[in-house]
Amino acid sequence: MAKVNERGSHTTVIEQAVPLLKEMKKLGVLVSPGIIEVIRSAKSKTAKFKKINSELLELVVTAGSSKQSFKVFGGDQESVLISLKNNKKLSDWNVGYIDTSKVGE
Repeated sequence: MAKVNERGSHTTVIEQAVPLLKEMKKLGVLVSPGIIEVIRSAKSKTAKFKKINSELLELVVTAGSSKQSFKVFGGDQESVLISLKNNKKLSDWNVGYIDTSKVGE
């Protein structure tokens, strides 16, 4: 497990998420690590973003036999997602996005 000191008191992140988090930090966003779960071994590394509102994204990273959720704050959400999808260092990641900010309106 790796440690990040971004936002909040929980600092442990799964090792597989570190390259993704480093790239996100370069884009000027803050990340708050959440709960870590043990899962069946994943075939690929996935980063699923869910837009909660204009200032908050929820991120779920699945890699190996681990799954971890994160809260992502700040930055231009659209440009962050585009940058991550087009980043050659993250070419082995499947990056997905869903906008739930308008559900129920």
